[in-house]
Amino acid sequence: MLHRSGACSGLRKCDHHVVARQRSDRRFAFAGAQFIEACREPAAIRQLVLDSVRKESADGFDELIGQVRARITRWPFYVLIRGLSFDEGNKVFVAINRAFGELVARPYEKPRAQLVHYVEPSTDLPSVRGGHESERLHTDTADWETPVELISMVCVRADPRGGGRSRALDIDSIRDEVNACLGTDFLSLLETEAVPWQLAPYFGGGVKWRPVLNDSTVCWRRYTIDLEMLNALAAFEDVIGRTDRTSDFLMREGELLFSDNHRTIHARTPISDLENSSRLMIRSWIRTS
Repeated sequence: MLHRSGACSGLRKCDHHVVARQRSDRRFAFAGAQFIEACREPAAIRQLVLDSVRKESADGFDELIGQVRARITRWPFYVLIRGLSFDEGNKVFVAINRAFGELVARPYEKPRAQLVHYVEPSTDLPSVRGGHESERLHTDTADWETPVELISMVCVRADPRGGGRSRALDIDSIRDEVNACLGTDFLSLLETEAVPWQLAPYFGGGVKWRPVLNDSTVCWRRYTIDLEMLNALAAFEDVIGRTDRTSDFLMREGELLFSDNHRTIHARTPISDLENSSRLMIRSWIRTS
C-alpha cells in the first residue's frame, strides 16, 4: 500500500513528499507486450490493456489507483511512487495511466505525437534565453484549447551526473509568493486579466484568452505568450523562478510521478553534458474529464 517512506530523505519538503512502495507480493511485472504500436489504436484497445492488468494484479492495482487519486487532490498536488515493476512494452505504464482517464497526444510532430512520449535531452526545446524551455517552470499543453489535467512520468534512466532533477511548485505556494512579493492588487490582476495564449499550429492556431491564475488553477508557459504580455508578466516570472518553496528531487529508475497539470508548474534542472547524457523519461498526458 502507499505510505510515507524514509526513502524520501534529503528531498525538499520531505515531510509532505508523497512516496509509495508497492507490496512485494503484488508486483506489476508483465513481460513483453508490443504495446508501443498498440497504444496508437482506438481507446477500446487501451481499455483492454487496463482490464488485463487489473485482472492480473487482483486488488493491488485498484488499491494503488485509489491511493494516488486521493492524494493528488491534496497539497502538494503531485505523487511520487516507488517500488513498482514496469515492462519494456509499457503495458503497465499505460494501464495505470488509463485508470485515470484518456491518454492524449499531439496529432503530429514526433516524438510528442504518440501517447507514450520518450523524453530525452535531445528532444527538449531550446530557449532563446539560453538553455532549454524544460528548465523553466511551466505547465504542459498551455497552447491547447484546454490543457490536460494530469501528467504521468516514469524514470527509465537518470542522468549519471545527477542533472535533470525534477522541480515542482504548487498553486498555493505560487499564490502566497505573488501576494507576499507583488501584493494583492497584482495577484488580483493575474486572476482577472485574461492573457492571450497562442494555440498550437497543429490544432489550427489562433488565440485562447485565459488568466494565468485563479483560485485553484495555474496556466504558465512562457513561449506561448506574446512579447508585450510577457514584459508585463516579467515580475511574476521572476517571483516563481527564485522562490525557495519549489520542491527539488532526483527521480531514480522505476520511480513514477503523477502531477496535477492545473495545480502545479514543473521543470527540470540543467544537464551538464547534454549530448552524452543517457537520461530517459517516459511520459503521458491524461485527460481526466
